[in-house]
Amino acid sequence: MRSCARHAKRQSVDEALKLKILDVFQSQHLMAIATVRPDGFPQATWVNYINDGLTLYFAADAASQKIGNIRLCEKVSATIAAETQNFYKLRGVSLAGHAARVRDAAKAADVALRLFKKLPQSRRFVPNDPASLAIIEIKPIAISLIDYSGGFGKSYLLEI
Repeated sequence: MRSCARHAKRQSVDEALKLKILDVFQSQHLMAIATVRPDGFPQATWVNYINDGLTLYFAADAASQKIGNIRLCEKVSATIAAETQNFYKLRGVSLAGHAARVRDAAKAADVALRLFKKLPQSRRFVPNDPASLAIIEIKPIAISLIDYSGGFGKSYLLEI
């Protein structure tokens, strides 16, 4: 009986944490994504993103280095944070996950439409040939919510 009560409490904590993470995802639109270069060094770049639950999507030129890196190694890290003047109120996420190009044409078109509708400024980065647009899906395996409003250095881990 005790383990059931602990399990129910953990589920409610996980669900509350998930809602806070989703709030960060919805309130922001820019993330730094780190991919692994062929020489083994990380490469971090900024991308606009949208989310569908905990899954993140971004678009890039299929010929870009970050897309080439993802083809070689699907492991990525990303960070998203709200800009703040007060560092002690910092709130954001850091995540580890697997990235892959969306190969289903209908799904890729739908995600691109939603991305460009929500973030029209992203359109200027679209390659001249629409077939060269790569839609990337990131499925997190672990997300850390950073919330310094509860004290400096406070973070909470959600494992998926």
